[in-house]
Amino acid sequence: MEQTSIPGVDREVFERVWRRVMPVERGDCPFTLPAEGEAAVEETALAVPAAEARIVTLGQADEGHDIQCLGPASAAYGASLQGYIDDELSDWRSYQALARRTPGGGGRALAAIAADERRHAKKLSTAYFLISGVRYWPEVRSSQTAAPLHAALRERFWAEQRGAAAYQAAAAETADPCLKELFSELAGEEEAHVWTIRGVLEQL
Repeated sequence: MEQTSIPGVDREVFERVWRRVMPVERGDCPFTLPAEGEAAVEETALAVPAAEARIVTLGQADEGHDIQCLGPASAAYGASLQGYIDDELSDWRSYQALARRTPGGGGRALAAIAADERRHAKKLSTAYFLISGVRYWPEVRSSQTAAPLHAALRERFWAEQRGAAAYQAAAAETADPCLKELFSELAGEEEAHVWTIRGVLEQL
């Protein structure tokens, strides 16, 4: 049976001393040593798969596909988020224009709704960025409506109800818990706008 060390002696120390006293291998020698560099190659060969496995694991974590809250797994909602952002920014401009046309407290109430709509767009844009890594904030021109004030407010009254229903449906459909919370929050605020607009009309 071949031996590569003496019991109780450190293998590395044994090999270093043995190579010094026995530089040439002999056939009648009871000890055989691996060629220099051989052990290191074997250890490296064994270590490579483990290192590769670690790299793969870290890569998967970096991609974020296992993140349930606003991660790449929610990329399917990207187009919907863009549409919501577009709508909120358009509403922001519309309410700014209506606020300038509405006297007294009604104008201030509409300006507050405008600020809400812009805040909605910012929250949605942040969610989109966290999911995709891309900042989506389209330029929106000032919205001017030619409709009479009462008619324009009536349209906004309906639009806010449609918006609330759309967010409620989105909250029910999404598997992302953070999007579900965000959509539910926005639905509640859109419903509040409905009653604010009704109050403005009652004051005119």
